[in-house]
This record gives sequence, C-alpha cells and structure tokens, in this order.
Amino acid sequence: MQPSVFVIAPFGPGGRHVQDTLGRAMEEAGYRVVQHKDAVRPGAGLTLSILDGIREADLIIADVSEQNPNVMYELGFAHALRKPAIHLINIKSSTGIPSDLEGLDYVVYDPADFRRLTDIVRSVTRTMLARRA
Repeated sequence: MQPSVFVIAPFGPGGRHVQDTLGRAMEEAGYRVVQHKDAVRPGAGLTLSILDGIREADLIIADVSEQNPNVMYELGFAHALRKPAIHLINIKSSTGIPSDLEGLDYVVYDPADFRRLTDIVRSVTRTMLARRA
C-alpha cells in the first residue's frame, strides 16, 4: 500500500505555496497526499475534515514558522496520535521555535529556495517511513 502524507501549513498564500509545493513533490516521490476537503466551509466541519486527514496519514509535514494557532492545534493532534512528523521552520520566521517544541528535529528552509526544501523533505520522508516499516 502506498504511504500517505498530510501537510499542515497556515491558510493563506504562503501556507498554500508550502502545501502545494510539498504535495506535488511527495506525489512525484510516490506518496499519496491526504488533503482536507476544500469544499468544507470554515468551522467545525473543516476542522473535522482536517483531523480525519491527519488520522489517515502515515506521516505529517508541518510548517510551524508562524506559530499559527490552527497549525499548532493540528500538529498537537498529530503528536497525540504519535504520528511521525517533519517540522519545518522558515529562516525568515520572526517567532522562532515554540518552547514546547524545542528539542524536536526541524528542517530549516528558505522560502526563496523551495527546490532545496523539497529535496530535503523527500530524503527525510524516505528515512522516516523506512524506520517504521
């Protein structure tokens, strides 16, 4: 069965760019990208759709650069389910790493170089999923 990945990023242009870029890269690498249903309106229905996607995924990729409350909630849910996660942080982040997440491994990326980010994430993803097999 094809392993699946769920990408957590803030809503908005920057987060959508992260989701789209990494989603395409993961699909090209042979992973199934689990997504929430875009047709769901904001609120509890959207949240349930996102949580279902996290539950279904074998691996989580989360951009915590902005310490966005929605991202933190979704990542916390993924951590509670003990999902393996790749944590991303943008080098231009003004907030730094939240204290509750200090000590975790991070992929630091430059938003001007998404090609390098996708290469690193592909490599880390293969390694993480190979450990679980």
